[in-house]
Amino acid sequence: MRAVVYEDVGVVRVSDVPDPKIEEPDDAVVRITTSAICGSDLHFYHGKAPLVPGDTIGHEGVGVVEEAGPEVSRFRPGDRVVLSFDVVCGRCWFCAHGQTMLCEDFRNLGAGPFGGSLGGAQAELVRVPHADVNLLVIPEGMEDERAIFVGDILTTGYYGTAIAGIGPDDVVAVVGAGPVGFFCVQGALLHGAREVVALDMEPDRLALAEKVGARAVNVRERNPAVALADMTEGRGADVVIEAVGSPSAYETAVDVVRRGGTVSVVGMYAVESVEMQLGVYWTRALRLVFSGICPIQAWWERAMAAVSDGRIDPLPIVSHTLPLGEAPTGYELFDSHRATKVLLKP
Repeated sequence: MRAVVYEDVGVVRVSDVPDPKIEEPDDAVVRITTSAICGSDLHFYHGKAPLVPGDTIGHEGVGVVEEAGPEVSRFRPGDRVVLSFDVVCGRCWFCAHGQTMLCEDFRNLGAGPFGGSLGGAQAELVRVPHADVNLLVIPEGMEDERAIFVGDILTTGYYGTAIAGIGPDDVVAVVGAGPVGFFCVQGALLHGAREVVALDMEPDRLALAEKVGARAVNVRERNPAVALADMTEGRGADVVIEAVGSPSAYETAVDVVRRGGTVSVVGMYAVESVEMQLGVYWTRALRLVFSGICPIQAWWERAMAAVSDGRIDPLPIVSHTLPLGEAPTGYELFDSHRATKVLLKP
């Protein structure tokens, strides 16, 4: 089969690799019909997280079950499914308590040794361990383009806003209007925010956030703390969702939240650090919530229902759809912010 493989920092290519096979009785092999390039893939693309040359990459995908092992009970060949980007056992204490991101057997599609050496979804076929737990049926009639993000960033946005405790009178600021921030805007509105303010420096991203109901603030043109103070009688945002994963974005989130407010940290971090003045946090009575890796399996049915009934619309974020063979171009477009989201079709 063909798959996108990592070659070196800043270099991916499409190569022929061995077809995945059933290895355990609860595995399934899925024929991918649409995959996507995610911001997390760029961590590997930039060498921030380790991949070995030749490793396949990618973790967002939908497709059709090609083969199911004898212990798979929920799926059979021909079923259309979305993949969870993270692969969990479904049986340990953490999985049983809805904290699947802390699974004792946590793995990640397309993340090389870092993710348990599972194959990537930017491919023609992918093996999915514990298939009954890590696949979700796509509702009849739903397009790939609506379903695909339920396995990762759409559910992440839904979850990251749900745990923030948003109230009906709250003004919510979303720091970062990239793909995750786009879904955080919709999640905040779905969870009852009175107003959502998107903070970013890219006009195209802000335009997308406005399209789904946010008020946009370009932080190149206006100080975000002043902007939020002007909108809230000087207080600041009641809830802030940090959807970037950089120290500067985190510091912006703390700057714009009101006293007694909540910061939900959804952006992905690895080795970054910030200096925290505990007395300032204590005096301001701030509530910090770290989402960690999204527990997809505990939340994706609710997220899929929100897509199915139109409360979340993923389509505006898709800017490019390319053949799988043009994946290197897709990475260049996405990395340079010339694309908001790139889909790949085998």
